[in-house]
Amino acid sequence: MSRPFLSGTVADICFDLVATRSEYGEEQALADLVERRVADLGVEHERIGNSIVARAGGSGAPIALVGHLDTVPNWDGGSVERTATRIIGRGAADMKGGVAVMLAVLQRLTTASQPTVCIFYDREEGPHADNGIHRVLAESRLLEPKPAMAIVLEPSSGTIHAGAVGSLNAQLVFSGRSAHAARPWEGENAVSADLAAALGRFAARAPIDTVVDGLTYRDVATITMIQGGIAHNVLPDRVDVWVNARVAPGNSVEAAKAEIETLAGPAAEVTWSDVAPPAAPSLTAPPVASFLERSGLPVHPKQAWTDVATMHAWGVPAFNYGPGEPSQAHQPGEWVAISALEECERVIAEELGAA
Repeated sequence: MSRPFLSGTVADICFDLVATRSEYGEEQALADLVERRVADLGVEHERIGNSIVARAGGSGAPIALVGHLDTVPNWDGGSVERTATRIIGRGAADMKGGVAVMLAVLQRLTTASQPTVCIFYDREEGPHADNGIHRVLAESRLLEPKPAMAIVLEPSSGTIHAGAVGSLNAQLVFSGRSAHAARPWEGENAVSADLAAALGRFAARAPIDTVVDGLTYRDVATITMIQGGIAHNVLPDRVDVWVNARVAPGNSVEAAKAEIETLAGPAAEVTWSDVAPPAAPSLTAPPVASFLERSGLPVHPKQAWTDVATMHAWGVPAFNYGPGEPSQAHQPGEWVAISALEECERVIAEELGAA
């Protein structure tokens, strides 16, 4: 007899999740699966688009467990596999391993008194403005009263990743006028001294360390893509340069944008496509401090952006703690260790009184 969907151990649940395709914007099948699972558990729940919120335990301000359902596109030939030690497949680390822990813990919480709410949401792997968590926070009735603390189960190697650096994306356009490459004086080459100077300024811009609550974050500005040219014998009339910047907690997003525009120079037309703010570590917030003391887990700065920042902006102290390896996120052959799934489930279950 085959076992029911999403049943058994946390590794069984993770395998089922990874086996259900849910690339960004195509999360319905996985959302359906998760919704049926929480309904079978008999916990209070609601569906908002392709996001699900489930609540268990008593009344009062809950602890929130937070995880996104979507993944980046699969690698060529990517399949799902379970070995003695790993679940392998797209999303195993980022972050279906974390979602599996949430579902495994939720099953334990059906008879616990600690109020807990699980937020399973869609569209995280795209633009910040389209992230499904914003609709959930705005519409969910199960998030009242507001959570006292949130654990975002993004991959963190089983350690605490505190805070988050902000992420800014800019497109720089250097314009010219096309002409035949044999007569370049008849046009204006967009591959110009202005572009070369801008590239030099970005290359010379070193990371800047910022220490917050004893944790060192790094402000960086990185050119990630360059595109230009029409044909091998045509003077290019446009070059596009994309820049990603990271902003440490406590530093100004507006100041970071102004610096990028200065580095780009007056010849560049700058367009901002996505701006996600940083988040403070919140290590001294009472619920977070208590969790850190009880768990004894090491704490590191989050040199990336996650929805810890969204929860922080919403007024809820939050941190990353998940079973995945950050180095596996978005990689071919992505995997999560079964032992890490089990340990993460144990730690969170003990924190919520559901061990």
